[in-house]
Amino acid sequence: MQRVVISGGPASGKTSLINSLSEKGYSTFPEVARKVIKQQLNLGTNKIPWDDVTEFSKLVLKEQINDFKRASERISFFDRGIPDIIGYMNHGNQMLFSELKTASSYFQYNYVFMLPPWEDIYENDNERREDFKSSCLIFNELEKAYKSLNYSTIIVPKTSILERSEFILAHINE
Repeated sequence: MQRVVISGGPASGKTSLINSLSEKGYSTFPEVARKVIKQQLNLGTNKIPWDDVTEFSKLVLKEQINDFKRASERISFFDRGIPDIIGYMNHGNQMLFSELKTASSYFQYNYVFMLPPWEDIYENDNERREDFKSSCLIFNELEKAYKSLNYSTIIVPKTSILERSEFILAHINE
């Protein structure tokens, strides 16, 4: 079984790429952070990244571990992986909590594809409040987080969704 992460800064095309792979019949897991933000906004809590990033990150970690364990297909694609939390925490100069460190070492992915910042497709929304400059800084922290855990990251070129999915599938020999 292969677990494949699609990561990158906000608004770099991850969700569109994941949706494309899903349409091709692959097992995919959507971005957990967006789901948690929506849930917490609906609940009216402060467990959102701009109010309490640590408590928010603990909720995200729990869901990402659940997704990791639920992956049962030969190949599963994840819109962000557990080490993304480290990148975001580092970007916000936050202390890493012990459960995150343990999970990052224990739950391992086979491939990590990084989508670089792409200003032409960048958009904000209710769950994505960072500006493009922040997206670039977050991308750098995400890449550092994966490399600090000994992952070899693969940069996906800025091309069409179809070409990006073909690029990834070619790298994992699918």
